[in-house]
Amino acid sequence: MGTGSGGTGPAAGEGDEGRTSRITLRVPEHLRPRIDEAAEREGLSVNAWLVRAVGAALDPGAGAARPGLPGADQHGRRYRGWVR
Repeated sequence: MGTGSGGTGPAAGEGDEGRTSRITLRVPEHLRPRIDEAAEREGLSVNAWLVRAVGAALDPGAGAARPGLPGADQHGRRYRGWVR
């Protein structure tokens, strides 16, 4: 997996915490269509969706455990909060 210094500024809407870095991610062929579909459902680019997924996996207590599911637990099965 290669890494390197990427752009000099944040990409819009991608968890921008300052500078960005490039990384090459190799995924099994059977996952790619699922990733594409999930990103499309969320109205995001694949990159933006992956950034959210990685961020949620690394810091699950900081919001949604899965992209697009606010308040969901790690497996996306439970919701927390009040409903009227």
